[in-house]
Amino acid sequence: MSIRNLDYECYLEAVNRQRDYQQNWLQTGYAPRGFYLKDFCLFHHGDSYHLFHIAGVPNVSCCLPGNEIWFGHATTKNFQTWQTHEPCFYISPQSWDSGHVFAPFVIAKDGTYWMFYTGVTVENTQRIGLAVSKNLFTWERVGQRPIIRPEEYGWAFCPTEKGAPCRDPHVIEYQNEYWLYYTAVTKAGKACIARAVSKNLIDWQDCGPAYLEKDLTHPESCNVQEWNGKFLLFFGGHIESWSYVISENPEKWPEQSPQPIGTGLTAMEVIKRNDERWLVAYFKLGLGHRSDGFRLFLGVIDWKAAAPVIQQIMEAGQLEEFGI
Repeated sequence: MSIRNLDYECYLEAVNRQRDYQQNWLQTGYAPRGFYLKDFCLFHHGDSYHLFHIAGVPNVSCCLPGNEIWFGHATTKNFQTWQTHEPCFYISPQSWDSGHVFAPFVIAKDGTYWMFYTGVTVENTQRIGLAVSKNLFTWERVGQRPIIRPEEYGWAFCPTEKGAPCRDPHVIEYQNEYWLYYTAVTKAGKACIARAVSKNLIDWQDCGPAYLEKDLTHPESCNVQEWNGKFLLFFGGHIESWSYVISENPEKWPEQSPQPIGTGLTAMEVIKRNDERWLVAYFKLGLGHRSDGFRLFLGVIDWKAAAPVIQQIMEAGQLEEFGI
């Protein structure tokens, strides 16, 4: 006699219901059903985009133990229909990332996918870790220690207890090396974007702050883009705006007033470029900064405009100029 496994049937039903659930995502913004979405990355593979992101419970603080403890994973071919997959990466109890995991960023090298992420203790001390995958669905940590450990750097504020900021990795390939940028704070209390360099993605040399921000307590979600022979460093932390600064050299950005490019949003990534028009993804704050509004939206930056700002995409036809 066959015995029904009701618990497993319940699991399958829930997974399928979550995976197949759809809305008008361009207008509402994508997030897994019942969760919010924060710092994220989009990785183009074949004919699909893989989305990896912070996931949490709406209107529960990201600092509370038990929230933001896994990365959401979803795929899309057109940004109109999303397939929500099961979480792909979790905190590691009793380790240096036992509290939370933040801000995944994925690149490919030699047939392997490399995920840089922020690992957080229960007390909110943050460092940068590394995981690898062969299929984008199953990830394994590299080593037992974080790859970026600011407590070892003479310039950084990073006590090993009572919390310390070091998060939001972004990696570029430059001059036959890999350059990793992340947000941090100096011992003098200055918000900064820091930089590290590697030949193999595992061993990283600290290069100190690449940009010091005089008006912020802490910057958020840095992102570096090369354009017209210059380097644009995007970041948030200004509650009012998402901004950028410009440099001739990605080693350092001179002191300057950040240029605002959007209000109430953060964690932007560039999806595709069409000359001076960029298709970007971002998440924005909910009404009154409520986290149930944290969802993934698409927009366009037109650099020909006198004062470029991110314009939200609301209709599928607006994606055609980018071949989507």
